[in-house]
Amino acid sequence: MSAEPGLDRTGRQHGRRLKRHRRADAKGAIAGGLGTGKTTWSLQAQLRRQLLLLLAAVWLVGSGAAGLAIWIKTDEVLNSALQETAERLLMLPEAALSEPDTAAQLAMLGAHDEFVIYQVQGSGGRLLLRSHKAPGTPLDAEAPDGLRQAGPWLVRTLSAPDGRRRAQVAELASHRRAVMGASMGWLLGMLLALLPAASLGVGWLLRRAFASLEPVRTELARRQTHDLRPLQAQSAPTELQPWLATVNALLSRVADLVDSERAFAANTAHELRTPLAAAMAQAQRLVQASPDEGTRAQAQALLRQLDRLTRLATRLLQLARIESGVALQRRPVDLVQLAVLVGDDFTEAQRSGQLRLQVLGVTTPVSGDVDALGIALRNLIDNALKHGGDATTVTVKISGQQVVVEDDGPGVTPALVAALVRKFDRGSNSSALSGSGLGLAMVQTIAHQSGARLLLQSPVAQGRGFAASLVFGTEAAADAPPAPRVPGADKV
Repeated sequence: MSAEPGLDRTGRQHGRRLKRHRRADAKGAIAGGLGTGKTTWSLQAQLRRQLLLLLAAVWLVGSGAAGLAIWIKTDEVLNSALQETAERLLMLPEAALSEPDTAAQLAMLGAHDEFVIYQVQGSGGRLLLRSHKAPGTPLDAEAPDGLRQAGPWLVRTLSAPDGRRRAQVAELASHRRAVMGASMGWLLGMLLALLPAASLGVGWLLRRAFASLEPVRTELARRQTHDLRPLQAQSAPTELQPWLATVNALLSRVADLVDSERAFAANTAHELRTPLAAAMAQAQRLVQASPDEGTRAQAQALLRQLDRLTRLATRLLQLARIESGVALQRRPVDLVQLAVLVGDDFTEAQRSGQLRLQVLGVTTPVSGDVDALGIALRNLIDNALKHGGDATTVTVKISGQQVVVEDDGPGVTPALVAALVRKFDRGSNSSALSGSGLGLAMVQTIAHQSGARLLLQSPVAQGRGFAASLVFGTEAAADAPPAPRVPGADKV
């Protein structure tokens, strides 16, 4: 079912091919590089990975440099401690060296780890004093004064100036390496512990940074179909300004192309109306002047084709106005007055009782453009009268903020209802009727631009009927069925 007289089968097939081509282009644009093995990726996730890798690399380099500096400085401190201990041992008086440590004295120290040991040797290498864990033999008997490794020990050897006494202080080399390893382990352990926290922090900062793009996205999402104004870039970050400038330039080019297309359609339709009117007048005269039935039948067929072209030119003019966004204008519109004005275009149907206007309850003005809404209502009524059949009754019902055009004709199957708002699609029972398949598509566009909803229902009752509702305001949020027929309702 459709609102309009129409296009032939070739035109409909061309329209369907065009829609399939556009859908294929859209799918290809969305798929992008999927055919070449490429997938979408997240800039935020990539930046977070790169920042974390950079943080880890900087931390590792810093830890390595810090570890090297700690190693050098710790070596200096520990070597200095060995040197200081050896000097203090050489300064001990003879009395402290003549009496060996007793078991009671050693017990006073208690059990403890001993990483540094010492020995004091007399002339001839005789052992004068040693720590309780130091060996009974010289740590490094042939060592000169200085520091060198003897077995597992780092031994600092220092001799008295008179050569009568020598002190050796030793530290386990493994203990020193363990201390340095523990220091490096703490540095690396802190990195491992802080990376998850850093990941959360970096993610939070990136989300806040990318949130600055949300106003631009929101502005685009809220725009109407025909709104091609440049995007407001003042609040966007500096890095986004070149991108927005490119998008605005693209919007400007698209707006120019759309304006050219609309102007071409409107001018073409307007220019066709004058020669078509003249041709129809000539065809009517030919019908009247035809001397025989054969010539008269051919003239009548020509007249029907010219009438079809005239209707199509009118629809093209309406379509150009609609796609220019005329319905985006907002003024209070009284639906009752609108229905009365549009109903006057169908005086013959009103006079015969085929078209009825009803007001159900209290009505409320809606916000829209009266010309655009008039085009929509006129298409709905024309659609019902054409496709409902000669015996159908069409009722226009106004209640609240909605207008319903209902007929008691054969209707369409529920499976076909959703397809009727697509351009060049018509119902299965309309093959014998002329029509362009544009009417309900134009009504859908007007409803969308007016902030309303177009609701279609078929069958309405007892397997018959078709109803089209334009629902405005808060009622547009609900999928309300068309208003029921109320016996005895006020007739306009």
